Amino acid sequence: MRALSILLLSMLGLLTACGGHSSAPSKSVSGSYEFVVASNVTGGVTLVESNLTASGTQSSASGSSQVQVLSFESKNWYLNGVCAGASPGENSVSANITGTSVGLTLDDGGNAISGQGVLTGSTITGNYSVLGSTCPDLQNRLGYPAGYDTGGIVGNVVPALAGTFAGSLNIPEGTHNASLTLTENPDYSLTASLALAGPVDNGTFTLTGSSVGNVMFVSGQVNSSTLTLFGYFDRAGLYTKFPNSLLVFNYDTQSTAGLLIGQ
Repeated sequence: MRALSILLLSMLGLLTACGGHSSAPSKSVSGSYEFVVASNVTGGVTLVESNLTASGTQSSASGSSQVQVLSFESKNWYLNGVCAGASPGENSVSANITGTSVGLTLDDGGNAISGQGVLTGSTITGNYSVLGSTCPDLQNRLGYPAGYDTGGIVGNVVPALAGTFAGSLNIPEGTHNASLTLTENPDYSLTASLALAGPVDNGTFTLTGSSVGNVMFVSGQVNSSTLTLFGYFDRAGLYTKFPNSLLVFNYDTQSTAGLLIGQ
């Protein structure tokens, strides 16, 4: 998570130099945001999902119900980012808006760094460069100094996470046919109705949790076991190749559980 903090916030610190200081009236930044951080060094993408609440020109989000992170690199997914910190999932984001300039602080598992960004409409864009990162993923990269990274960011508001998704789901008791119906409330709380048909678990089970940007984070009892699911909603099919799909992970084992397709 320390590497992700450096990538996101060091990058945003460069945006003011590119866009300059604006005298435009300050706006607030709020709602479900996805920040896509793309590395030119690793070729990986880190997704920072957050639910920002605004109070005047101040915006913030904190905790696993409001900020989630995952990375996609070399065809592998990493929950909590490719370099998870000491307290995975316990993250926070805060923003202070002055005109079109955004002062941001991202705390990934206890590692806090501040930076600056540029807001255009509801979108944050820019480039980043970082030196001296201790992230193992940025060490021994051929042609680059140890701890060096550069790339770009795009941050956008995303719609509510809702709908029915179906497919095969591999849970500890075996592979089951699954239908998952998501209902998101105005406070981002999420109810997941999970219908299973398989070798052990048959029936409909209710899981509860949060919608965090494009991420589902829910848990509940499936017969005698507690199941915690992390799901990434790929609206355009950029990563799964299937539009309107939900890539589901077993959060406890950090393993892929299945790909469910929107119905």
